[in-house]
Parts: sequence; C-alpha cells; structure tokens
Amino acid sequence: MAHLDDAWQVVECLTCLLLRKLIAKVVSVHNSCQLITCQTDLKKLKRSPQLVKMPRVSDLLGAHPLVSMLPAAVRAPLLSNTKENVKGHGAALYMEGLRATGIWIVSIGAVKWRSQRLSSRHSLHPIFSHGSTLGLYEVLTGKSCLCDMITDSLVRCFFIEAEKIDQLRQSDPSVEAFLWQESAAVIAKLLIPRVFERMTMQETRLLVSTGSAMNLYTKGEDIILEHNYIGILLEGTLKAENQNNIVPPGVLLPSSMDLELLGLQSSEMNHMDSCSAANSYQVEAQAARVIIFEVGRLFTEANGQRNQPGGSFSAEALQLSMEESTGEEQVIITVDSTNKLPLGDSSSGVTRGS
Repeated sequence: MAHLDDAWQVVECLTCLLLRKLIAKVVSVHNSCQLITCQTDLKKLKRSPQLVKMPRVSDLLGAHPLVSMLPAAVRAPLLSNTKENVKGHGAALYMEGLRATGIWIVSIGAVKWRSQRLSSRHSLHPIFSHGSTLGLYEVLTGKSCLCDMITDSLVRCFFIEAEKIDQLRQSDPSVEAFLWQESAAVIAKLLIPRVFERMTMQETRLLVSTGSAMNLYTKGEDIILEHNYIGILLEGTLKAENQNNIVPPGVLLPSSMDLELLGLQSSEMNHMDSCSAANSYQVEAQAARVIIFEVGRLFTEANGQRNQPGGSFSAEALQLSMEESTGEEQVIITVDSTNKLPLGDSSSGVTRGS
C-alpha cells in the first residue's frame, strides 16, 4: 500500500506540471493572437486612416453667442474679417499688461486665466470654456490686458481685430449695448470668481442680459447702493469718502455688505484695488458705466436654483450655501431679498444723487 501511495503522489505531481505547461501555452497562444490582431488592425488603420470631421468655420462662428446675436447686417462683414486659430495646450492668447489688439472667440476647448492685479487665488476654477469672448472689455475701453489667458487644452478659436470691433460698436447703439453686456459677463467672472465661476458662461451671459441693470451716470452724480445690491464699474472714475479714486474695472459694494458672500475676508480689502466698499460713490469723470446685480438673484443663479418665469423672488429670505475653498466646510448665508430688481428697471437697488 505504501508503494501505491508513493506512485499516486508521483502521478499527481506529473499531472500538475503538465497542467501548468498547458495553461502557460494556452495563455501564450492567446497573447500571440491578440498581438497579431492588434498588429493587423494597426496596419489597416495606417493603410486607411479614419477621417475626423471637423465642424465648418461658418457653423462654429454661427453657433457662438456673440456672433449669433448680432443683426445680420453687421454679422456678415464681421465674419469676413475673422482669423481662425488652433492653439495647443499652454499657448498664450494674450498677456497681462500688454495692449489689446483684438478679441478671441473660443469655439472649442478651454482657456485658463491668471493675474497679479486681480488675484486669481480667489478663484477655484479659473477657466473659460467654449462659447467665451475674451479681450472684448479691453478693446471697448482701450485698456491693457487685465490678465494672462493661457490655453488649458487644444483650442480652436477665432481672432477679430480691435479696429473691426470699433466699427461694429459704432454701427448701432443697441449693438454697443450688447457688446458691453458681453464684456461684463467675462469681467464678472474675473472680479467675483467665487460667485460667477459656479455658473456656466451661458448662465452668466443670461444673468447679465436679463437679471441686471446697466446704468450710465454723469459727472457729479452720487451712486448709493442698497444693502443687497452690488455693482461693477466698467467705465469712468468714481470717488468715495476716505478712498483713492476708483478706476475700472472694480467691484462696488455697499458699506454694510458681508464680504463672505463674495468669498472675501475684511482683511483682504486693503490689498485689493479692484474692490471697494462705501456708503456712496460720486462720479468724477464725464460719465460712468456701472452694472448692478441684486445679491439674492445673483446667489440663486449661482446655486443653480432657477426662479419662476417673470423674474420674481420669494419674499422670504433666501438661504444659500457656499462651499469654502477647502471644500470641506459649508457656510449658510441668509440673504434678504425683500427688495427686488425688476428686469429692465435700471433704478432699482440704486439711489441717484447730485
């Protein structure tokens, strides 16, 4: 019996060895077949590569909000003067401090911004995606570029010279007003990133066009913001008590504003020349252009809570949550929305004085 046990163990060992060799051979053959298949597919792809169909230039431009909203009479000449560009990752569209020579229409891809003056550290996601119009504010005002615009992916975009934009704005007052609104959508994201970066560019554009008031003030007028309104100075110079002249672009806050709403701390105000808080502002230049937002509407949109048709808000206070930059702590902020900004009413939320 002992001999039979030994013989059986020998048979088991031989069987295991044979199975291992058989499995290894099967795996080797399988891998070889896969490699042959991959090589065959690669040869076929090289002989007959698949074509990637790129959208036509006319389709890309026609789908961009800036172009599609323009009257047909001025759209055609503008399209004939656009220059198509394809930029790789890390390419500069323009750099902070340099003179603006034109605007960039981003059709495909993403662009990242950074700035010394505007302190991009307050931004969690400093990205402009497709559908953005970059450099328009600088062209309208003649200012140097506010920030660096660097591609964050492969970008297909179009460049329009500043001279053509000047001709466009002079063609019709309504066109100029539209260009200011389009530029304000980008400026809002640069100056108040912790609020506006939570919206898509299209949502920001819609809020600027239908949920804000673009006001013009003359020299000597006083601008008094109510406690639940904020403004962005786009053009002109203002003066506030115990402050230097306020130049555009800049955020205008009522003195009672809770800075945490904007993702700021009170200690940072002294180091930011793009943000001011005062009881009133007086126009120093011949004219000043200011866009006004109601805080309740602003944060409702930023939190993705769309209001009912007609633009009205609930009379109760809005409870809005904003995540801190760590992403771990959440602060609940109550915003009084009893004073509402009716769409198209340029006087709500602002008191004019002389």
